[in-house]
This record gives sequence, C-alpha cells and structure tokens, in this order.
Amino acid sequence: MIFVDLTVTAVAGPKIGADLGLSPTGIAWIANAYMVALAAAMAIGGRLGDILGKRTTFLAGVLGFAGASALCGAATSAELLIAGRVLQGLSACLMQPASSALVIETFPQGERGRAMGIYIGVSMSFFAIGPVLGGLLSEYAGWRWVFFINLPIALAAIALVLAARTPNRRSEDRSLDLASAGLLAAGLPLAIYALQDGAEADPATGALRILQPAHLAMLAAGAVLSAVFIWRQLRAARPLVRLALLAEPRLRANVLLIGIMQFAMASLVVQGSIYAQDVLGYSAAQAGMSLMPMLIPVILVARRAGKLYDRIGVRPLARFGTIVATLGLATWGTGSIVVSYGVIATGMALLGLGVAFIMSPANTDTLSGVPDETRGQISGIVQTFRQIGGAAGVAFAATVAGVARSEGSALASSIGLAILAGAVVAALGIAVAWTMPDRRSDGPALP
Repeated sequence: MIFVDLTVTAVAGPKIGADLGLSPTGIAWIANAYMVALAAAMAIGGRLGDILGKRTTFLAGVLGFAGASALCGAATSAELLIAGRVLQGLSACLMQPASSALVIETFPQGERGRAMGIYIGVSMSFFAIGPVLGGLLSEYAGWRWVFFINLPIALAAIALVLAARTPNRRSEDRSLDLASAGLLAAGLPLAIYALQDGAEADPATGALRILQPAHLAMLAAGAVLSAVFIWRQLRAARPLVRLALLAEPRLRANVLLIGIMQFAMASLVVQGSIYAQDVLGYSAAQAGMSLMPMLIPVILVARRAGKLYDRIGVRPLARFGTIVATLGLATWGTGSIVVSYGVIATGMALLGLGVAFIMSPANTDTLSGVPDETRGQISGIVQTFRQIGGAAGVAFAATVAGVARSEGSALASSIGLAILAGAVVAALGIAVAWTMPDRRSDGPALP
C-alpha cells in the first residue's frame, strides 16, 4: 500500500487532472502531497511506534490508510483528493517505521539480511509496479480504482498481523517533543511547496514562480524552521529525532545513501511517466509498462543482496550499487534527450540493479545494530531521510525541467536534463559509499 501509492498516480495523473480540472502543477501535487506528508511526519510515526508499540501503531496506520484511500477514490474535487493524499501519507508514517522494526525484531542477527531482502524486495517491487498498476486501472477500470484497490489489501494486512500475533514492545521512555514535531511538520512542507509550485511559469510574466517574493519567502521560512528543528534536536534532552546518532559513521552513511537514491528514483517515475505519454505517445497502460525494466532487476536481485549482506557487509554492495545506479541515471537521461526508448530501458535496468544492491543492505545494516526500544525511532530517521529525498527529488526535477522549458528546450530535452541532474546527485552516493566504515551485520551496535 505504502509503496504502490508513491508511484501509482504518476501515470493516472493526467486522467485525474482532466476529470478534476487540475493544471500540470496540480497533477504533480497528487504525487507530492503524499510524499511531503511522509517526509514531514515519518519521524513522528517512528517515535509513536516506540511509545505505543509497533503492532498497535502499524494497525492504526493500516486503518487510517484504508479510510484515506476511500476518501481519495470518492473525491469530487481537487481539494478533497489532495486532503486524502495527505491523510494517506500521515497514515503511512505510522505503518512504515513500525513494519520494518517488526521484521528486524522477529529475526536473529544472522538472518536479518535475508529477511530484510525479502521485505525491501517486496516494497521496491511495488514501488516499480505502481505506474503499471496505475496505467492499467485508470485505462480499464477508472482512476478511482487506483485508490479503492487499497481497501481489500488493508483488510488482508490486518488479518495477517492478528494471525501472526506479533509482539507489541514499548519503550520505557514515552516522551514526545510536540514543539519539535510542529517545527518538522511546518518547515519541510513549506520548503517543498515553494520548490514544487515555483517550477511553473507565471502566466502574466513568463518568469518562474520560484523567483517571486512570496515563493522566496516560503522557501526561506521553510529553511529557517528546518534549521531550528535541527538545532533543537541536537540540544534537547529527549529529542523527537536523535540526530546526534548521525555522528556515528555507519548510520550516517546508510541514511545518506537511502535518501540520495530515493531522490533520484522518485523524480524519475513521475518524469518518466510524463515522458512516455507526452513524448513517446504511449497510452496510460503502455506508459506504466514502459517503466518495467526498472522493476525486473529489483525483483531478481533484492533478496540476493540481502543474503550477500549477511556474508560480506554493506560497504562492497553499496560501492557497486551506487556506481551502477549513477550509470543507469546517466544512460536514462541521455536516452530521453535523443528520444530512444532502447537507451532509456537500458538506463532503467541499470538503475534498478544498482538500487537493489543499496536499499536492502543499507536498511538492514542500520536497524540490525540498535536496541529494540529505539528501533522505531531509528527507522523513523531512516524513512524521514528517504521521504525527504523523494519529495525533494520530485520538486528538484520539476524545477530543472521547468527552467529548461522556460529557456526554450523541448519537452524531451527538458526531462532528459532533469534526469541527468539527478545523476549528478546520485554520484554523491559513490563518495558516501567509498568512505563508509566496513562493518558486518554482527558488528558493534549503534549507541
């Protein structure tokens, strides 16, 4: 549910926009309202998992997600749909940290890589399946079924959790820093909104909105609030997010790698769907299928990467994965500029292969070395950086493409340049992987 809904609207967006009268920016917000909510509240959800117990928090998230999906599917206006997407994101923030923490808690050290390989493989597979599913449903059943399909999945998830009788461990420290939660929930959305909405040209002047005083003020306010949040986390006795943990090289490297890869992938799915329909002339279903080359390596490799992590640790896998993923992005961007689907598909496959060697080992390495009572919060930190990367990536790609179009570039070239810019960001992951410590899954625990 969580990962399908990150990408399922990418292909269905144009049909939703036509039905509800949305502009291109409004269509982009169907995807990004969800991701911004994830980024703003994921750490809060992780902390609630420690306070209330992972099972309780997970079940509450599933119920909330089902209700929000029903609201999205029944929406008769853009405002109702966007509100439903925000509620989906907030519910996912209860589900995501709790689910990964539950998996780690269930398996002993030597089996966690394999277990998380399955877990990450499933989630990344559905991240990639999202556009395919969205295209098929919107073309043959109507876009509302993009959301209604979550309802039977939610019922099955609830039944499985109850049948599994998973433990509901709670932290002894049950404090919650509400002031920090407010700073986080306000600062990130302001900054992301300024970037995303600013990528569109003003009809009156033709200049990008990001250059207008109101958007610059929102961007500055978001940056200031985020900075105050970081300052507070480093000084508070019981912070919402223990950012001081990022001083530990292993955790910092894993979190940065996950955020960087999500930055690149989330923007590509949205931009790739637009490219497939508006440049290549594909139908919604064909546009979804055109992203399949990125899915296949994830399905085939993620579980294997988890097993390799149990044997050799995260560093060699991350080094290989970042190089391949960056090469894939560069190939995808080049293929977009020259309008060659064969080159684009090659880039997709390389990206999927690289990401499979990064996401599963990095997640496992982070969560396997922390105590049970803080695992929900650590998972929240990881997922916060992941969703910040995704939301910022969508906004960044839209801004780069918007600037290119305002300078006279064709749609194909502007999207290609946005993807190549993502490759430059992904290349930072190579530097992170090359400097990360060599720790095995049975190494010392994080503080």
